[in-house]
Amino acid sequence: MLKKIALATALLATASFATWDKFPVLEANKGQAEAGVSYMMAGDLSQLGLFAGARYTVIPNLELATKIPFVLFTDWDGNDMKQDGIGNIPVMIRYQFMPIMNAFVDVDLPVGDETVADDGLGVHLGVQYSQNFGTVNLGTEAGFELRTEGDNEVSPPYVLNLGAEGQIPLGMVTPYVGLDLAMWLGESTHDGDDVSLEDESGTIGLTPYLGANVGINEMFYADAQIRFGIGEDMYGPDTPITLIAKFGVNF
Repeated sequence: MLKKIALATALLATASFATWDKFPVLEANKGQAEAGVSYMMAGDLSQLGLFAGARYTVIPNLELATKIPFVLFTDWDGNDMKQDGIGNIPVMIRYQFMPIMNAFVDVDLPVGDETVADDGLGVHLGVQYSQNFGTVNLGTEAGFELRTEGDNEVSPPYVLNLGAEGQIPLGMVTPYVGLDLAMWLGESTHDGDDVSLEDESGTIGLTPYLGANVGINEMFYADAQIRFGIGEDMYGPDTPITLIAKFGVNF
């Protein structure tokens, strides 16, 4: 069970840092920088982390981004699990090839502390569709993720992810609600051989979330969000709940 919850934690972290958002890239020569805190709890497990990141559109329609996650502590039933340190750092590229369509590639660099990060190279690629429907801005995403073997020669299943988010701008406050779906494809392997005791392929996890973004002024913004991990086969019997708060600046 602990293995499943640890994997769920990794998947939630991946979802948090895979793509900046599901909407069009920023205008050319525009950027954002933000920093925040996340707290995840699932039964007896809890984890507190920090993150900071920036994105910038270097030429029209081409956006580059990165985020740096840091785990402050991981606790199990009141005991420190000694799992803390910097996580893997993603390098993210998005290209808006149509006004309503983006393509993206995220590369998760295996530079994190071994107690909190996998040492295999991660790659996440896919497309995004976004559109304005009156009072609602809709953003969607379809992606595929794989991770190579690290020093332990273990690689997790591939992941197919689908997601959608709706935003309702209300002046300086923009409430939003979304749903991400992750499905494992294939089995966990060790040095190329299946090591799963159960059939993992086809396992589905859902992550509904809701939050609000507050535009303090043209330069600064704040955001708060809550996420839930639903799916016992993927996340275990205790629903992971993640709280995220961040502060950002437009430049």
